[in-house]
Amino acid sequence: MSIGSERSVEFGLAPMEGVSDWPFRLWFSQVSAPALMGTPFLRATDSFPRFLPDDFAPEIGRYEMPYKIIPQVMASRPEDFIRTARLFLDAGASFVDLNCGCPSPNPVSGGAGSSLLKTEDSFLSFVRTIASSLPNGSFSVKMRTGFDDYNLFERHIDGLRELPLRQLTVHGRTRKDRYDGQSRWDLIERASETLPFPVVASGDVLSHQTWTDKKALHPKIPKVIIGRGALRNPWLFEELRSGNAVRISKRTLILTLASFGRIMELSYNDKDRLDQLVKSGLFHDACLADEAKWTALWTALGGGDVKDMIVERFAFGRTKMVWNSLRSSLPVEFFEPTLLRAKSLGEFLSAIESIGEESFVVTHSPEMDWLYTSSRKKPGAEEAPEDSAAE
Repeated sequence: MSIGSERSVEFGLAPMEGVSDWPFRLWFSQVSAPALMGTPFLRATDSFPRFLPDDFAPEIGRYEMPYKIIPQVMASRPEDFIRTARLFLDAGASFVDLNCGCPSPNPVSGGAGSSLLKTEDSFLSFVRTIASSLPNGSFSVKMRTGFDDYNLFERHIDGLRELPLRQLTVHGRTRKDRYDGQSRWDLIERASETLPFPVVASGDVLSHQTWTDKKALHPKIPKVIIGRGALRNPWLFEELRSGNAVRISKRTLILTLASFGRIMELSYNDKDRLDQLVKSGLFHDACLADEAKWTALWTALGGGDVKDMIVERFAFGRTKMVWNSLRSSLPVEFFEPTLLRAKSLGEFLSAIESIGEESFVVTHSPEMDWLYTSSRKKPGAEEAPEDSAAE
């Protein structure tokens, strides 16, 4: 497949609860430059929000960024979504995404997220109420293929046919599946063939090869969002654009992580400084795998010897969260668990500097896939006896 045909498909970062917040999106724009990014869901209730939180989606109305931003809202009642969506639309958002896919117990028990898919009426009446209250094309839906099974999927899709949605995103798993099994791209393609508006695919794009395999079977998908695959390989969007796995220097890896920790720290403790840096255009030119650009970004962020870096616990914790996924796409020596026992970011980065080759390819490791499922069951592992004690 030619690179030109790859560029006809739009790739974006999926919204991820507890992950894809404002500082993460700033950093990710530098690593891989996706065309679009989704916010984590904003949980709308009868009393919240009355106004938009400052740092939820500052790309809307405050900053010009090199990527499109899609604000996502979760609600148990359509009127709460409508009120919140109007806040985003008034601020300048092109459209607002309704979350009908989150599988987490708390939203589901509260009648939000993927719980809306339990019946045909609960889903379609919710979306129809929104469509009757908001301008055409001003909202979209992100859904799974069902709650416990796929039985209602076609009826859900048929019910959306006449509604003026901006787009529909389908994660090809049910709520019961969570993140196990294969994403049902056949169902996603069926939705794409049925609906008059764009359908966005989600699930199991982990490399250029996995994308090529899916594209060969489902050639009409115009847009794809990627979540866990992008966490495991933040350079994945560059790989998809070029058709080749990305090679980086070890120094680039270290500066990438140091910059993440610094951005995270600034976002909490020096918002004015971060505001100045964003407005200066610092984040408009992506660094990708270019060590010189990462060095320049690090200097602009305050610089210093990375070995001496100390950031607050939350920033260090978020950096280790990124590392916990990223390391699965690095050479095996970087999976050394003792790295995560470092007491400070400087100690952590120093430990990375002491291992591995000076440059390496960041690439999908299929043997690690089981770690990123919900069951975390290693292929070939025997089932534990039913009466065995769980630790």
